[in-house]
Amino acid sequence: METASPLLKVNDLRTWFHTRDGIIRAVDGVSFSIDQGETVGIVGESGCGKSALFYSLLGLLPMPPARIESGSAFFRGEDLLRASPERQRALRGRQIAMIFQDPMTALNPYMKIGAQIIEPLLVHRLCTPREAHDRALAMMHAVGIQDGEQRMAMYPHEFSGGMRQRVVIAMALITRPELVIADEPTTALDVTVQAQVLALLTDLQKQMGMSVALITHNLGIVSQLCSRVIVLYGGRIMETAPAKQLFEKPLHPYTAALLASLPRSHRAGEALAAIPGQPPEKGAPEAGCPFAPRCRYTQEACYKSDCPLLLCSPGRQTACLRVNAGELQELMP
Repeated sequence: METASPLLKVNDLRTWFHTRDGIIRAVDGVSFSIDQGETVGIVGESGCGKSALFYSLLGLLPMPPARIESGSAFFRGEDLLRASPERQRALRGRQIAMIFQDPMTALNPYMKIGAQIIEPLLVHRLCTPREAHDRALAMMHAVGIQDGEQRMAMYPHEFSGGMRQRVVIAMALITRPELVIADEPTTALDVTVQAQVLALLTDLQKQMGMSVALITHNLGIVSQLCSRVIVLYGGRIMETAPAKQLFEKPLHPYTAALLASLPRSHRAGEALAAIPGQPPEKGAPEAGCPFAPRCRYTQEACYKSDCPLLLCSPGRQTACLRVNAGELQELMP
């Protein structure tokens, strides 16, 4: 029985920043895929390459200093990395949409909300202005913004943080894209509003059948929403697995350290287990595992030998010399 081709398939993507202080390997040999209708969580600490990865795919990085050194990224059979700037603009906002983490920077403070929601429809010539107006009202209602006609005439500063985020979601989904990249979509929101926005995004995904790449450092959100998880560190994938398996039994030391640092109710009064050290400032090292300086299981070989992402069980891959050699099964929590 044939399986459907992935909606997005990225292979060996390397995006480096060439600066006066040297090369920053922000994304270094990353390969993954996203299927139609799938929700994939992209997790890791700040600076691990999550946003740079997807900005590379959409042509949103400043070049220079950024440069795509190698790789391919096929979306519906078309390589995004080799598309012309005009073709990239045609795909952005139409078939691939992005929800940015800060709605105040994503929204134009001088444009009325209605005009901003309608704009993608008109830019991509998907309907007439009258039809765009009606579709904008329907989308505002879908994302929970009431009194649409009145709200369309308002400016971003007249909305609360939660409502601005709903506007950004409406802008992203108005063209009914096939893939939505949500970059820390709830970072600026309080817990209650965060839950509302996430529930909204989940409901809309089911209704529209779109795929979602959820970029976040919030593992709690990932456990609730995602079917599969990709763990990034230092510009490389450390582990990828079905969400349930990853949270029950992490295989990579970095994944285990991330989960150990989560606050849990049964640990009330206990100090959180912080990961010692800091993420690498220049992304992946020239050789060895990027997590080696912070890993409690490091051996000399970890600094010298690259460990490819290997299949360790059905649907699971990890990039750890000792895990792949079967040495850490009894040590990991």
